[in-house]
Amino acid sequence: MYEINLKDLYDGNFYHVCTDGLEQVTLLKDDEDFKVAWNYLALSAWRTGVMVVAFILMSNHVHELIACRSASQADKAIKMFKKMLSLYIKKRYGKSKILHRTEDCISLIDSIQYLKNCIAYILRNAVCAKICAKPEQYRWSSYAGYFKDKSAIKCSRPVSQLNYTEKRRLLKTDMDLHDCPLEIDEDGMIVIDSFIRSDIVEKAYRRSGKSFLYFLGSCNDAKMEYELTCQPLMHISDQEMYQTISRYVANRFHGKELSELTSAEKCSILKSVFFSNRTSIPQLSRIMGLKRTLIHQILST
Repeated sequence: MYEINLKDLYDGNFYHVCTDGLEQVTLLKDDEDFKVAWNYLALSAWRTGVMVVAFILMSNHVHELIACRSASQADKAIKMFKKMLSLYIKKRYGKSKILHRTEDCISLIDSIQYLKNCIAYILRNAVCAKICAKPEQYRWSSYAGYFKDKSAIKCSRPVSQLNYTEKRRLLKTDMDLHDCPLEIDEDGMIVIDSFIRSDIVEKAYRRSGKSFLYFLGSCNDAKMEYELTCQPLMHISDQEMYQTISRYVANRFHGKELSELTSAEKCSILKSVFFSNRTSIPQLSRIMGLKRTLIHQILST
């Protein structure tokens, strides 16, 4: 049987994008917050020209699988999403710049297996967090967009037809939407079919809904998490990685050396360092002087 590769799915790159969770901070508190975040995710993707393949909204962080040309384009999309959500949170709760305290992790997907694992990891995030027993029971993900009857009648209309008042009330934005192809449903949510590239996911699973469901249902979450967050894609010596991290530290902490950082400061940059360089937990432990269990715990949140 012909082995599908990434270029069969999209002639560009795939990136796993994640915003760091803020410990003990709930950003999205109710259905209205999740609905606004959902719409902002779709709008920021459209505005920056990226394609959303899979996503999940959690109360304090977001995972996306994005298809686009470069990491900088993916970075632009997640930064626009965070800016829009920050303004909304400030207006509703009075919390200023809360999302500015979070890091963004962007990882290049380099194989079809990595892509499928990433899709499963994203869709099962709520299951891993023990919020629900099955991915389909969690409302705020792209799960419902795959392997569905495309001929079903939709009660929706183009967002480009919204007048100014409707746009402010339903989408909480002043964005110019006159040429926006997205659609909005009766509940004020952007229709998932209008912004999710379900065809990419379905082709990755050979257009078999049974294969998709079997893969999601048979995943070993601990093993999948390890493969996504702990195994390096390429070997870089400790000396090379030390130099790379040292440059990042000097830039982030205004000239400080790695040895001068507190444990809290080291922990604050772990995800950014890991996902930007595809190092490993053992290597990070050696270089940063942190316990492997602590690193794994931080990378898993």
